[in-house]
Amino acid sequence: MRMGAWKDDSIKYYEIGNPVLWWASALCCCVVYPLQLIYLVLQHRRGTLRWTGDEIRQFWNASKVLWGGWVLHYIPFFLFGRVLYLHHYLPALYFGLLLLAFEIQCVVRWYLPERTMWPVAIAAVAIAGYVFVLFLPFTFGWDRPAKELTHLQWLSTWNIFYDRHLAL
Repeated sequence: MRMGAWKDDSIKYYEIGNPVLWWASALCCCVVYPLQLIYLVLQHRRGTLRWTGDEIRQFWNASKVLWGGWVLHYIPFFLFGRVLYLHHYLPALYFGLLLLAFEIQCVVRWYLPERTMWPVAIAAVAIAGYVFVLFLPFTFGWDRPAKELTHLQWLSTWNIFYDRHLAL
């Protein structure tokens, strides 16, 4: 969502947040977590599950709260018949980010060698930090011409320097 006037001499804001975190948390909530549950159920039925009862209980108790919180905060907005703004999605994003961190920790702990935990965590934080710094002009305001931000238009639907809806 663009805020303020987008003339060359005015301060411009674009409420986009961190696209990598938005996309990764959505992928985790919609694809990774449900597939992991299916995988665990199939392993349990086959008798090949390597987890102990306590590990399964810990995973289930934590993940159901995080995924359930995401669902309860995200799904109701599909029923709205009006424009939705960023503040409608932020509570769901919190739960999605927590589930993403939990899933990264579970995958590293249970499926990868132990020595990879810190490199994976550092890489995840570094990527999130880099994209945050990259998109800082949108968060804190940009007072130069909007055309200088064209390198940040990752998708054609983002109206960063040109609003195709107003140009009609």
